[in-house]
Amino acid sequence: MKRIISVLIVVIMLFVMVAASAISTAAATYIYYGDWKLLVNSDNTYSVAGYGGTDTAPDFPETVYKKDVVGITDDFAQNCSCAITEVSLPAKYTKIGTGAFYNCTTLTSVTFSEGLTEIGSMAFSGCSALESADMSAAVNLTKIPYACFSGCTALADVVFSDNITFISDYAFSGTALQSVTFPDDMTSIGEYCFNECSALTDVVFPLGFKSIGGYAFNNATKLSSVYLPASIESIGSYAFFPEGYEGGKLTLDCYAGTYAAEYCYDNLVNFTGDTLVKGDVDKNGVTNINDATYIQLYRAGLYTINDDAKTIDRVDVTGDYKVTIRDVTQIQLYLAGKITNL
Repeated sequence: MKRIISVLIVVIMLFVMVAASAISTAAATYIYYGDWKLLVNSDNTYSVAGYGGTDTAPDFPETVYKKDVVGITDDFAQNCSCAITEVSLPAKYTKIGTGAFYNCTTLTSVTFSEGLTEIGSMAFSGCSALESADMSAAVNLTKIPYACFSGCTALADVVFSDNITFISDYAFSGTALQSVTFPDDMTSIGEYCFNECSALTDVVFPLGFKSIGGYAFNNATKLSSVYLPASIESIGSYAFFPEGYEGGKLTLDCYAGTYAAEYCYDNLVNFTGDTLVKGDVDKNGVTNINDATYIQLYRAGLYTINDDAKTIDRVDVTGDYKVTIRDVTQIQLYLAGKITNL
C-alpha cells in the first residue's frame, strides 16, 4: 500500500512539474534590473516594462547583462511608481508599445530615438501636459498610428521625420496644434486625424499628396490657409466640416479641373479654382519660350521660382514635382508642336 502511495505521489509531482513548465513557456518572462522591470524578448533582447524609481526624468537603460534594451512595452506608464515628466529614448530603441504612456498627464517632453521604427496605437493619448513632439530624428519611422497623440490638449508643435508617409485615424485629435507641415513623402491622412483641433490655422500638404480621410479637419474652426495639390485623388466626407461648408469661413485653394476642385464644388466648399496653365512660370496665362528661359535662369541661380506646392504644380510639366532642365525640354517640344499638351 505504501509503495502504491509513493508511486502516486511521484506521478502527481511529475504532472505538476510538466504543467508548471508549460505555463512558464507560454507566459511572458520578466527580470528586474535596479529600478527597472524588463521584458525578456524572444530574440534575447529586453524591453522596458516598468519603472520603480523616484526620478521623474530617468535614464532609460541601453544594455543589461550585455544584452540590448530595444524598446518600451505596452502600457509601460501604468507600471511606474512615479510621475514621469521627461523621456529621452536611447538610439537602440526601435519600438514604443501600444498605450505605453496613455494618460501620463505629467509627461511634458519626449525625445524620439533615431532607431525608432514603430509606435503603437494610443501611445501618448491623454498626455495632457505634452507640449511638443519632435520626431525629426526618427528617420526610420514611416507611420503615426491610431490616436497616437489624441487628447494631448497642450500639444502645440509637432515636427515629423522626413520618411513618414501616413498618419492614421484620430492621431492628433483634440490637440492644440496651430500649424502643420507634412513631410515631402506624406501621401495620406486618416479619418478624424485633426478632429477638434480648434487652434489649427495653417496646413501645408506636399506635392504628390493623395488622400484626406473623412472628418479629417472636423471642427478645426480657425483653419484659414490650405492649398490642395493637384495630385489629390480622394477626400472623405465632411473632411473640412463644418467651416468648409456653405456659409463657412474657410476657402480652399486649388486649381480648376482637379479632383480637389470637383470635390469642393460637389460638397459646397468655398474654393478659388484658379486656371492651371502648365509651364506658365511668369503667370501670364500662357506658356511660351519666355517660361523656358525663366526655368533655365532659375537653374543658373539667376531667377527665383517659389518652391510652394501651388507654384510647383504650375511650373512642373514632367510630373516629378521638381523644376529641372527636363521641364525646359518639354516646353520646347510643346512649342515646336512635337507634343500636343503639357
